[in-house]
Amino acid sequence: MRSFLKILTLAYLSFTTALPETRHSIREEDYDKGDIISRDVCVVGGGSGGTYTATRLRQLGQSVVVIEKAPLMGGMTNTYTVPGSGLKIDYGVIVFHNISIVQNYFDHYKIPLTGVALNGGGTTYNVDFTTGNDVVGPPPDPTVAIAALAAYVAQLEKYPYLDTGYNLPDPVPEDLLIPFKDFVKKYDLAPMVPFSQLGGGYADIIEQPTLYTMKILGRDLARSVVEGFVTTAAHNNGALYEAATAELTAASSLLLSSTILSINRNNGKGFATIVVQTPTGRKLIKARKIVVAIPPRLSNFPGWDLDATEKGVFGTYTNEGYWTGLLSNTGLPEGTTINNVGANTLFNLPVFPGITSILPTAELGLFNVEYTSPHEMNDESVKAEILAALGRLKIPGVTTTPEKAVWKVFTSHTPFFEHVTEDQIRRGFYKRAMGLQGHKQTWYTGATWQAHDSSMIWNFTETILPAIVKG
Repeated sequence: MRSFLKILTLAYLSFTTALPETRHSIREEDYDKGDIISRDVCVVGGGSGGTYTATRLRQLGQSVVVIEKAPLMGGMTNTYTVPGSGLKIDYGVIVFHNISIVQNYFDHYKIPLTGVALNGGGTTYNVDFTTGNDVVGPPPDPTVAIAALAAYVAQLEKYPYLDTGYNLPDPVPEDLLIPFKDFVKKYDLAPMVPFSQLGGGYADIIEQPTLYTMKILGRDLARSVVEGFVTTAAHNNGALYEAATAELTAASSLLLSSTILSINRNNGKGFATIVVQTPTGRKLIKARKIVVAIPPRLSNFPGWDLDATEKGVFGTYTNEGYWTGLLSNTGLPEGTTINNVGANTLFNLPVFPGITSILPTAELGLFNVEYTSPHEMNDESVKAEILAALGRLKIPGVTTTPEKAVWKVFTSHTPFFEHVTEDQIRRGFYKRAMGLQGHKQTWYTGATWQAHDSSMIWNFTETILPAIVKG
């Protein structure tokens, strides 16, 4: 990430040196007609939120252009193709909620869905990865766990506004501000705590304000835990983004491997001017509205004309780290699942940084490994830590071969879980953040504004679409 930002910064400096314009005085006459793109809306980011936004805006009669820095759309939706067989394996976003928004989205691209439950076959071990020891104990009573989940949902019902965005009342209810561990004790919810880990990648959620657990484990996710999820019938979630790529490309509305160099939203012309570096040269975009669907951190906005309010919000977030990959030649028996738990921690929650889980895949000998950290880490360090943890395993009858292990693919989802402190929430941070919707004809969507849950990101996006279309 840092090397990318360095390259981006150098590109921006080179740009501003080469042209006699600044982000406040972008000149249309410096561009050939074929390099000028005029659209109703410019969507920044082609991940879950950005792709959905672009699709829906086109359905609503808006012209769009999507800018994505990666060579592919999809964001945290990662799909690996096994050489030779062509088998598809999802190792990023795995499942979706069985709700109409999801069904309608996949129907648009003619991609069939199928039901799926979270529990699978094979052998499951609970391991404390700090020691490698198998944590043996009586299995949790599912009846008790579901009853506790129902009691948790009863508390959720008090805050229906959490379903879409962070439109919090003032003052913020005290129960949303206390650490989740205290909320659990207050309402005797300990048996449901493992469900709070379903989203993956949350290092210290038990210490965070309860608000964040309620955003992650919302009413709809809790329902899906009981009733089941859906995924693509072909188990290829990347197909959604391949279809969206084809549709947007056919409409000359997609710029991949592209970055914003400069932007002016205050030119008095009724539209923003955006200079973009693409593989075929610089383009000038003229857009009446902008939708930002990338993590709102200051380092993601070089060349932007941010004002003090925007800088104040974007500069406040902190984040965690999350990685996922596919590993072969581990020595693990086929069908093995290993969950990280704490042998001597509160609610037996895992200690991070560390492996979140090791999951079998449809390809023999290939395992999906997830890793979580409360802070950002170098990718190579994460890989090394995973192999070291694999070597520490002391499961009776299981022998691992980390020295022979091979990464087939490895992806960072960092920055993950942008959040702020209890005091900042109490003092109205989210009122300021949500107040940015429509500010400078710019709207925002993505995980930061809802949760790391594609279905709920799309659900949230629906709430801002009317204002975008009207704006």
